[in-house]
Amino acid sequence: MKFIKFLAAVMLISATSTALYAQDETHDPAAKKILDKVLATTKGYETLRASFDWAMENKVEKTKDTKSGFMFIKGEKYKLIMSGTELFTDGTALWQYSKDINEVTINEVEEDAESIVSNPTKIFELYKNGFKYRLKGEASTNVKVKADGKVTTAKKTCYTIDLYPEKPATVEYHTIRLVIDKATTQIASITIMFKNGTEQIIEITEYKPNTPMPDSLFKFDPSKYPGVEVNDMR
Repeated sequence: MKFIKFLAAVMLISATSTALYAQDETHDPAAKKILDKVLATTKGYETLRASFDWAMENKVEKTKDTKSGFMFIKGEKYKLIMSGTELFTDGTALWQYSKDINEVTINEVEEDAESIVSNPTKIFELYKNGFKYRLKGEASTNVKVKADGKVTTAKKTCYTIDLYPEKPATVEYHTIRLVIDKATTQIASITIMFKNGTEQIIEITEYKPNTPMPDSLFKFDPSKYPGVEVNDMR
């Protein structure tokens, strides 16, 4: 539930030394050029459907939880589906549905529309506010791709860009790492590195831009969820 609200983080670490932050206190122009291209590519889509794999890995306790999901974006509207949970908004109301208890909670869309916690569509322009960033390099990288309905891996030339919060004391993570497909200027994976040693990894396995999406997709329809309990918190 926490993850889907994050991508919605969507997606979205033992304290790192002061030297690390000082080393990367910059807005690398090479990184910015790439990130600007990613944003321009995404904004060029009327709609975007994407499938993704999500993992939460605790390297200290050596545990790993994995799930798969789908994301639908149309302007400021979005819908996320993952492991029995659905989160969607029409831009005014925010519905969060839990299948295991057949319950939906309704809230108003948060005023902080720039936050990836309240709006996962902002992941593509995350770098614009509150972050430093640096291009770590360009290399042939194994990334996940979906073909014929199956997820496999393929080698692609990718950029790796690290984002660092400008106010690290106010957040629970120290780094967000983006792996970007050079050929398509699309994000292949996002890794959020937390101060407690946990990593949250989102690998986008398939992009389907300009997929037709009715506005009704982004509204909760009780008739499709028989017996649902509604908690309206607006």
